[in-house]
Formats: sequence, C-alpha cells, structure tokens
Amino acid sequence: MKKNIILGLSAALALLFATSCDQNLLNIQQKGVIAYEDFYQTDEDAKSALTAVYAEFINTFNNSGGVNNPSWNVVANACGDELYWGGGKKNGSSEGAQDMNEFRNTYDSTIKHIKTTYKQLYTLIYKCNLVIDNFYGENGELLGDSEIKKHCVAEARVIRAWAHFILASYWGTPPLEDHVLPGDACPTNCDHQVLMDWVIKEYKEAIPDLDPIKGDKKTTDSYKINPLNAYALLGKAQVFNKDWAGAKESLKKVIDSNFYALVPGEQIADLFHVAGDGCSEKVLEMNYVYNDSFGKYGAGKFHYQRNQALFLRMFKAYPDVLIKEEGWGNNCAPTKPFVDAMMAHEPNSLRRKAWFASYEEMLTDYSYTNFKGKNVDANSDGTPMTREQKLMDPNRGLDFNKYDELYANYGYFFMKFMPRASDLIPNNSTVTEENRIVMRYAEVLLLYAEACVMSGSDLDKGLIELNRVAQRAGAPLYDALTMENVKQEKWFELAWEGTRFLDLVRWGDAADKLAFRAHDETPYLFDEFYVHGTKGKEMSGKPHKAKVIFKDDGWGASGGGFRADKHSLYPFPFDVIELNPWNEEKGVGLKQNPGWE
Repeated sequence: MKKNIILGLSAALALLFATSCDQNLLNIQQKGVIAYEDFYQTDEDAKSALTAVYAEFINTFNNSGGVNNPSWNVVANACGDELYWGGGKKNGSSEGAQDMNEFRNTYDSTIKHIKTTYKQLYTLIYKCNLVIDNFYGENGELLGDSEIKKHCVAEARVIRAWAHFILASYWGTPPLEDHVLPGDACPTNCDHQVLMDWVIKEYKEAIPDLDPIKGDKKTTDSYKINPLNAYALLGKAQVFNKDWAGAKESLKKVIDSNFYALVPGEQIADLFHVAGDGCSEKVLEMNYVYNDSFGKYGAGKFHYQRNQALFLRMFKAYPDVLIKEEGWGNNCAPTKPFVDAMMAHEPNSLRRKAWFASYEEMLTDYSYTNFKGKNVDANSDGTPMTREQKLMDPNRGLDFNKYDELYANYGYFFMKFMPRASDLIPNNSTVTEENRIVMRYAEVLLLYAEACVMSGSDLDKGLIELNRVAQRAGAPLYDALTMENVKQEKWFELAWEGTRFLDLVRWGDAADKLAFRAHDETPYLFDEFYVHGTKGKEMSGKPHKAKVIFKDDGWGASGGGFRADKHSLYPFPFDVIELNPWNEEKGVGLKQNPGWE
C-alpha cells in the first residue's frame, strides 16, 4: 500500500515538472463555476448577485461565530438596561455576554460576539460592493440601460449604507468601504460625521432608483428594500445625525403613504412570531423560509430566538404555547428598573402582558398539557384546576434540585421573543423560522415624535403619532409631547429590539440609567413553595410565589460599571487591530477607540 502511495506521488510530481515549462496547460477551467469576468453581465446575474446580498443580510442577524448565542443579539441588547444576562449561575458560560451586560473589567476587545458582528457587517458590505462595482462604470454610471440592474444596484446601496450606519453607531469611526478593496489595503478610521453624511447621501441617491411599490401592501414588500422602507432607514439615520428637519421630512413620507399600519393591540404578541410575519407593521424584515435541503436545521442555522427559551431550563413543565427547553442554560430576564417602570405605568396593558410575565402568571395564566405523563391543568377527577390549586401544585414551577435559586432574575420572564411551538420548522423541536425584524412601523412613529419635539415644531402631530403607539399598547395616553415621554414610550415599546443602548448613549443618559450596573448586587429568584437553602428537597407548605433576594457578587468593586469615556463605543476587535495596526507615520491602519487601547 505504502509503495503504491509513493509511486502515485512520484507520478504527480513528474506531471508537474513536465508541464512547468508551459503554464497554459495548467489553465484548466473549473467545472460548474462561472468565471468572475463572465458573471456580472446580465439581468439574471444582477438578481443572483443581489440574492447573495440578502442571504448575507440575513446571516448578519444569525451569525454566532462559533459561540453559543447569535452575536447580533448580544451586541444589540447586552449593554442596555432592559435585561440581566446570566448563565446557570454567576460566571456561567456566556462567551462575553455577561461581561458586556455588567461592564465588567473582563469586557475587552477579544469578546467573540463583537468580533463576529463587526466582521459580518463588512462581509455584507463586500457583497454589496460586488454588485455595485460590477454594474457601475468607472465614472459612476450604470452599465447599460436595464431597469432591473438599476433596481439591484440601488437595493445594494441601501443595504450597504445600513451596514455602515450600524458600524458608525456602535464603533464610531469604522472604515468607510465604498468599493471592493484590494488584498493589500490597510483601511483606516473614517471620521464619524463624514461617515454619517455619506450614509445619508447614499440613501438619498439610491431611493429614486429603487423599484417603486405597486398598489396595496403585499407580504413580500417587507422582505426587500423599497422606497418607503429606505425613507424609514434614512429618517432614522437623520435622527441619529440630529438633522431633525430632514428626519421629519423623510419619516413623514412613510407615515403619509398610509402603506403601513400598527396591528391591533390584540395581535401585538404575534409581531415576533410566524403569525406576524409580513403583517402591516413590518417595514423591513429578514424572511426565514424552511427548506429541508439544508438538513435537520432547515436553513443551515440555529435561529437567533432559539436561545431565548433557555432561561426556562429550570421549569418543571412548559406552557403549551412555547417550545421545550433546549441547551445548556441561559437566563435573560427583565431588569428591576425596566419592570418597575412598566408596572408603574401600565401594569395590565396588552403590551405589558405580551412583553413579560410574572413568575405567578407563568404558572397560572398559560395552558399546560402534561408533566411526565400527568395532566398539569386538571385534577385527578378531570376537573380544571383553579388558580389557587395551580399555585399549590408540586408538578409546576421551578425545579430547584440543582440550584435552589435562579441567578439574575427579578421574578419576571420576558415573553416577547420567547419562541412558540407554532414557530418551529417541520419535524424539529428546537429550531424556529419566524422572521427577523429590521424595522417596524412603531419605531417610525416614535422617531418622528422625537424629531418633532427636538425641532420644536409640529408638536401636535408628533403627539398624535406618540399616542398612536401608546393607544395600540393599551397604555395611558400622553397629554404633551416631551422628550421624557418619547424616551419612556420608546423604552417600553422597543424593549429588547436593539435600540435602547444606542439611544441611552446618544441622549447622554447612559451613565445615569446604567448606574445600577455598578452596584455589587444581583437579584436571585427563589420560590416560597420550597424551603430556601434545601435545593428543592423540602416543601414549605406555602403557595408558589416569587421571592427575590439581592446578593453582593463583588464584581463591581473589581472594575464593573459603565464608564462614559470608554463604554459609549464598542472596541474594534483585537485581531482586526493586530492585523491592521495604526501607523502614525504613514497615517494608515486602524486606531483603537478611546479607553480600549
């Protein structure tokens, strides 16, 4: 056998040396592959290249970079004041999410989620640039007179601008890449204002070339870039750029079109599930479609909401509406500041009940079919259990056999993104296919209200839009358009949707609102049904009831807590800086953000 291998290698080497004198003999065309120079030619090529852009757009929200939680979810939400991030216990495996959530001194530029999201955004930009560069001439003119190519290029420009906007918002001065870079390029920081001006200019120039919306809203209109959702993205960028007049104009185009509408309050809980995909409120969403050709995960992925169910790992039984517990454990629960504020303002609103549930509500207000073969909602004689009976039922509630308390939980569980059984792909108990929202109409209305109050004009119109969101939520209406009211309504409405941290930073409120992160106390939940400290082995005779204690974790004293001079921007990933360090003499390379050097 060994002799045959040696002879085979000798023959291969002989062939190589024999052909080395004629390089043309090595130019063997790869089968099944179109040469680069032959591809970007036709309308079909343009549509195919744009499809690759949308596939990468979807991947931006789903890429985990080999870590346990989709990185976008961490980058967008971990640093806000809306959730506690925990593992099975303190310092559980979180791949950096806990570090970011608490602004620990272990939060640094090596965190994988930051690296994954940063690189994914530039991968998306690269795919956009392939479309734009190859269908534009050297002087910026569109090659040919094809309407399809024009629309494809315009959509790629909007998506590219969006990616740069996200980079500018989180990293401040990332490189501007408006064309495909050569392999030896050393991209450097772009001034934040220059980058924001470029983003806004790109949106404005691309919008006239987008495929116009035809007729009434169709489901697929929210799945691709169109003139109206491009105006919505433009308006958001203008708000972040403090161009209040421009933002009002852009957002008003979206509002006056009457193309989008808030869903009724009774349907608010469906917005983040398959039941709400493509509804009237979706301005732009990434469309997930099951395809069994991708194997057991249906789309070659773990869906980003899959991990959202992990904080139910300690429940003895799960409400029928939800998927089962899956994985190694993760506890993302509403914070005390968020819960207290919302319960004080609208304790029984449709929105509050859709967004989060108390521990007792989890046990009594949802339908449970069985627990280890037993019908959990019925007595032995088949009669339905009363609320009081459910609260005395040992077959429901948290299972404290491993831990006698639940780390980082204030007694509430957020239901907004909790994956439902109806969201599952076929023949799978863990992977779901509900769409990922990039922007919905409620955010458009709230951005418009902010632009009105900050510009000091059209306050009556801004108040109308603010109250449209509050009224749909079943919450109290506001009697005046003030920035405090806008901030509160946006906090409540868009909780856990990746807006809060950026808002706190740009409003100058981060140091104040995130101050509780600097305390040496974290909530731990236990159930009065059990005797605390016995790991669930001894029942107290009391009904199920959440009891929260705060413990000194000690991390604050060792450097935890938000610092405005450091944490307002994310660090550029360590390996990106290492591969392309700033060269002061040549003025090239990437300079690290302040506080992260």
